[in-house]
Amino acid sequence: MYAPEIILSGAPNARDLGGIETIDGRVLRPGRLIRSGMLSRLDDNDISYLKNAGLRTVVDFRTTAERLQKPDRLPGGVEYIICPMLEDKTEGITCDKPETEDEEAQRTVKMARRLMERGPDAAAQMRSLYPILVTLEHSVLHYRQFFEILLRHEEGALLYHCTMGKDRVGTATALILSALGVSRENIFEDYLITRTRCAPGTQRLINNCKRYTGDVAELEFIRTLDTVREDFLGAAFKAIDDNYGGMDMFLHEQMALNDNKLARLRELYLD
Repeated sequence: MYAPEIILSGAPNARDLGGIETIDGRVLRPGRLIRSGMLSRLDDNDISYLKNAGLRTVVDFRTTAERLQKPDRLPGGVEYIICPMLEDKTEGITCDKPETEDEEAQRTVKMARRLMERGPDAAAQMRSLYPILVTLEHSVLHYRQFFEILLRHEEGALLYHCTMGKDRVGTATALILSALGVSRENIFEDYLITRTRCAPGTQRLINNCKRYTGDVAELEFIRTLDTVREDFLGAAFKAIDDNYGGMDMFLHEQMALNDNKLARLRELYLD
């Protein structure tokens, strides 16, 4: 039974994927793949955990702006790879210090207002994001690069993350688990753990945002953007089916995973 514990107090959405069962009864090997949100708030105990877990590689899916706002804290000797899943739209980015929670709240309220001008339905906007992650050339290219990283990662743990570990990481995890032969049911089971894991941080963000807006609709819009629902990830699966003829075709043609590479992934990450 897959029931991952909270392994990092400073990144509560982090979890070892070890124990997830495949359709043919194999399981993901513990201590090999860790999905996570940003690592900027790790404490000394978290750093010790990652050292003891044999962390070798961290793959950061964030944009330049996100990395500057919330720089990772990493153990020494870890390979750090930048693999941004979305293009950075901000030109001339400068940041002389990390972003505070207060600054994050102000930025979030401004972002929500801008997005609400397109439409008040936050869930619909989230459903529109996921297809972009599997159809935009930039994103597809970088997910393909991520699989290349996975294929050469022979020992120790690899941690991959975005900001919250829910959308870009959620999509990456769905692709990895699909390649390893995990059922959609088990993929969604892991994905929806994020809803519980991120809830306290979302509430803290909402409380901070209340300093800058009292509009209930804006606050609920932010809450929806900050969570996961099955139909969000489902929109990525539908886009893959509609645009590429199904997950198998997507993995072979867009992720460049032939039968030998798929077999190698399973050799590396399954027991």
